[in-house]
Amino acid sequence: MPSIKLTVNYLYRQVGETRKASQATARVFVGDEIIATEVITGMTESPVEKYLHHSGREAQPVRVEWDCEGTTAMTVSEVDICLCCHHD
Repeated sequence: MPSIKLTVNYLYRQVGETRKASQATARVFVGDEIIATEVITGMTESPVEKYLHHSGREAQPVRVEWDCEGTTAMTVSEVDICLCCHHD
């Protein structure tokens, strides 16, 4: 089963000189088909990863689009997951 790694590089809301928790909604696409909608809540200044599985065809372009109440950056990449230990 094909898998996608969604990486939230950072997520926060700037309030004055302080960074606070925020919320973002990510839409993950394989080709032109949306395969997942993820709501991410909290604050991170270092990358956090989540693995998503899909039943679509492999070797299609993957992308992420998002809406955010603060500042964020996200990336997606197709990965091969080891079925026995679940690592890429």
